[in-house]
Amino acid sequence: MTLQQLRYAMVVAQTGSMNKAAESLFISQPTLTNTIRGLEEESGITIFNRTNKGVNLTGEGSDFLFYAKKVCDQYDQLIWRYDGKGNTRKIFSVSTQHYSFVCEAFSDTVKNYDASTYHFSILETTTSKIIEDVSSSVSEIGVLFLSDFNKEALKKLFVDNALTYKKIVSCRFYVYLGKNHPLADRDIIDYEDITKYPLLTYEQGKDSPLYMAEEIFGEQDYPYTIKVSDRASMLQIMNKLDGFTFCSGAVRGAVGWSDYKVIPLRESAHLPYSSMEIGYIHKDGLSEIGKRFVEELYKAAPSEE
Repeated sequence: MTLQQLRYAMVVAQTGSMNKAAESLFISQPTLTNTIRGLEEESGITIFNRTNKGVNLTGEGSDFLFYAKKVCDQYDQLIWRYDGKGNTRKIFSVSTQHYSFVCEAFSDTVKNYDASTYHFSILETTTSKIIEDVSSSVSEIGVLFLSDFNKEALKKLFVDNALTYKKIVSCRFYVYLGKNHPLADRDIIDYEDITKYPLLTYEQGKDSPLYMAEEIFGEQDYPYTIKVSDRASMLQIMNKLDGFTFCSGAVRGAVGWSDYKVIPLRESAHLPYSSMEIGYIHKDGLSEIGKRFVEELYKAAPSEE
């Protein structure tokens, strides 16, 4: 069983097609097919179901690739850490939901360290990936939010993965929309008014449970919802379609901020719940740079409501 086999299998799972995977890997389809068949024979399980429409993971295959990805991530970390010249490079990585204040804190931290001796990375990703990254030590720190709806489920995941959670700030609820949105001139917005427009949410992956949603009230059923994978797509669609998203207000200072508005959401008995907070998770004791980053997080975070 080789790293190449594992990486090939992950690409097949991502594309759902042997042909597409072979194209992206720049190898022939028969070569890829034989590689995957050899991996299945060596592991003793069927990793993929083959159909006329492509391939999909079996239950055993999904479990197998979960561990295969951890192996590949750990190998990548090993390569990043050592430069082949006997010099050990330190790594500092953060996984986070889409918060501009986290980028600000990361930048303010990095500028105080010698980039030639560090590998720095900040990964804006899904909620489940944040937990996975920190539990597997791909990232030292993860930043995400808790609400009355998701906190019990997420805190159980933290315990199951031996992660420590600490609150950064409690937040009130805001509506994030374009400056030309029909409701952009309001001083405060009612839930019933804004939900008539398209809700934009970050994609959390196929079959992701509702408590993994990145946005407050993301578990509610809305008549018009659009999922996006990155901040740039969200902002562009927000302007084009008079869309909106619910947020903590921690978006001020982001690139292009002048084209958008953050307006308080009126407290109401119709809201599913009434509190949320943003916090961070880590696995072991924080490094020196990790502690510095946490200090910067508290400085850059929105004001406590």
